[in-house]
Amino acid sequence: MEEDPGPDVRGPDADAARQAQARAESQAKVDASARRIIQEVASSRGLPVKGEFAVELISKDGVREFVREVMHEEMTPEEIRVTGRVQAALGVVPVGSDGEQVLLDLLEFGILGIYDPKRKVLLIGDFVDRGALGMVVGHEGAHGLQDMHFDLEALNHMNKGRSDLDTARTFLIEGDAQASYLAWMTGSEGVGSIGDDLLATQADMVLQIRDGMGIPYPTLARMLQMPYTDGTRSVIELARSEGWTAVDALYAQLPTTTEQMLHADKLAAREPARSVEIDTKVLLELATDHEVVYEDELGEASLVAMLADVASPFTARKAAAGWGGDRFVALERKTNQAPAPLVVGVIAWDSVAEAQQFEPVFRDYLEKHKPDAHLLVRTRDQVFYATHHDALSLAGAPDSTGRDAALTKAAAKAFAVGKAGKSK
Repeated sequence: MEEDPGPDVRGPDADAARQAQARAESQAKVDASARRIIQEVASSRGLPVKGEFAVELISKDGVREFVREVMHEEMTPEEIRVTGRVQAALGVVPVGSDGEQVLLDLLEFGILGIYDPKRKVLLIGDFVDRGALGMVVGHEGAHGLQDMHFDLEALNHMNKGRSDLDTARTFLIEGDAQASYLAWMTGSEGVGSIGDDLLATQADMVLQIRDGMGIPYPTLARMLQMPYTDGTRSVIELARSEGWTAVDALYAQLPTTTEQMLHADKLAAREPARSVEIDTKVLLELATDHEVVYEDELGEASLVAMLADVASPFTARKAAAGWGGDRFVALERKTNQAPAPLVVGVIAWDSVAEAQQFEPVFRDYLEKHKPDAHLLVRTRDQVFYATHHDALSLAGAPDSTGRDAALTKAAAKAFAVGKAGKSK
C-alpha cells in the first residue's frame, strides 16, 4: 500500500505559503529586536516604557497609502490641491505639480519607518536592511516613548494657517527622536560625546540637496529634512547643557516658531514672532477678479531651505537669521485660473540691517524661480514680495511699472506689522 504523499507543495499556492512563512519569521525577528532596542533607548533617554505597543512590517506601497490616509485626515482634497499650487507659486515645486503626488513621492522616497500613535504601532519597512534596522527602530521607538509620556497624537494635528508653528513642533518631535536614538548609540558616553562639528555638518548636508542628486523636489526635500538634522542639533545642545528634563519641559511649553528651534538663545527667551495681520479687502479691491484661497506663514526654517537653493548653507542661514515674523496670502482668479495663484506677503525683521542682509539673497531666489513673475520691495525692516502678479489686469496701470506700483501701495495698506520685541 502506497503512502499518501500529502498536499501538493508545488505551484502558486506553495509559493504564497512560503512567502507568508518567511514574512512571519521576519516579523518575529524584527519584533524581538525592536522590543530590546526600545527598552535600551528608553533607558538612555530617561523615558521608561509605560504602555503597550505593537511592531509590524510595512511595504513601500503601504507607506504611501498610510501617508495618503493621514494627509486626508488633516486636509481635504481641495486644500491639498491649493497648497500644492501655493508651493508652486513660491518656487518650492514646479508649476503644474500635483500637490498630493509631490508629497507622496517625496515621503515614500525617504520614509523607512513610521510610528502610528492612533494604533500604538511601530511600522518598520520590510525593505529596510538589517544594517539600518537599529536606526529605524531606535528613532520610531523614541516616538513611541514620546507618545507614552507626552501624547504624540494630540501634537500631530495641523494648525491651519500656522505652518511655522507646526514645523517648530516637528523640529522638537523629530529632533528628540533622533537625539534619543543617538543617545542610545553613544552608550555610556552620551550625547555629550557628539561634536558640534558633526551636528553642523549633518545639518548643512541637508541644505546642500540639489537637482541631480536623485532626490525629488530639492527645496521641499530640504524643508522636510531639516527637523531631522537642525532639530536634532537643537535638542542635543539643550540636553547637553541642561539635561533631558529640559527637553521634556518643551512638551509642556511648546516652541512656537522655527526661529526658537534654530537659536538656543531665542528658545530660552521664548522670543515671540512679530505679529502680521492682513486686510485682504484692500488687496481684493485691487485684484477685483481674484478671491482669497489661502493664508499662511513661512517662518525662518522654510526661508533657510529656500535660500539654500541659491546660496551656501552658511549664507542661507545668516540671511534668514534675523527673521521676526511673516504672513502671506494667495489669491486665485475667479475664472480662467492662472498657472499659479498670486501670492502676496511681507517678512518682518528684527532690524533694518538684517532686512538688508536678507533682501539680495531672497531676490536671487525669486529671480531663479520666478524670473518674470516676482516683485520685491524693502521698506526699512520689512520686505514685501509678490509672485505671479503678472496675471493682474489693472485699470489705469497698463504696464508692469504701473502694476507693480499699485500692488506695492496696496500691500502697504493691507499688511499691519507689530513692533519688534526680544521677549514677551
